[in-house]
Amino acid sequence: AASLGDYGNVSVLEVTGGFDAKNPDGTVNSAAREAVAKEFLKTHKDEYDFLVFFTNFDYAMPSEGEAKAFYLGVKNDTHGIGKDLFDNSVAFGSGRLQGVIDVGDLASVVTDPLDPKFNETLFILSHEVMHRWGAKPLFKTADGSLSSALLGRDQDHWSFLLDSGGSVMYGNRWQDNGNGTFTSTTPQNEMKYYSPLDLYLAGMIDKSKVPPMLLIDSPGTDPARLPEAGVTITGTARTVTIDDIIAAMGPRVPDATTSPKTFKTAFIYLTRPGTFAPQDIYGIENIRNGFVTRH
Repeated sequence: AASLGDYGNVSVLEVTGGFDAKNPDGTVNSAAREAVAKEFLKTHKDEYDFLVFFTNFDYAMPSEGEAKAFYLGVKNDTHGIGKDLFDNSVAFGSGRLQGVIDVGDLASVVTDPLDPKFNETLFILSHEVMHRWGAKPLFKTADGSLSSALLGRDQDHWSFLLDSGGSVMYGNRWQDNGNGTFTSTTPQNEMKYYSPLDLYLAGMIDKSKVPPMLLIDSPGTDPARLPEAGVTITGTARTVTIDDIIAAMGPRVPDATTSPKTFKTAFIYLTRPGTFAPQDIYGIENIRNGFVTRH
């Protein structure tokens, strides 16, 4: 990686070599991200929590045909969220960095704020940032055992059967029909929110702000399904509380009174040598501005 400089609020680097999300042996291609981070931090202060990568070339995501972006954790120092503690920040040339986000080829995302699909681009970023803290927690059941029933796809997103209020981390909104059936009411393009549970895991709100959650026990339904409106299933309503989660995971440390509430993010454009087109910066600036001002 070699820095070309900052253009507006975007840092531009030239990169050579393979940038696929995974190596041929199936392991995560962390080395390529480490090289970019180290080069970026040669000319910038070590004050960033997240780095967001866009490219002007295509490369393979972790699950081709499914993942449009991915989050690579660099550090987790938060207890009680279901994630192991680790710190690989030195390998990225940093003492602060928490994670990096690959959004992929800039040409593959909508960059025009006037396009109705621009919201999908902001959803991708909101989703990947939330992977810093979720979705991993288990909960303790009435018989004292630990359950992963809150979790769905890759055990890293909310279950299709959880009423997540339309969280960016999947799940659904569910209507109880009162006859042993439930109907989903949140289509995928309305996943705009961080749920109370998301916000608790991210350290934004106290546990007292997380209401009891509906989780449907429906053995014939795949919990890894993506959110979908108008699906009716049979099942039994179960209630999961934040206290059930804390009983399994322990309290979040640091708690909401002391956890960070603001995070600094760098937007980085990666190009192949000799191919940088300055006009591309406008699209990334649009995404950055939309993300910063999103509520």
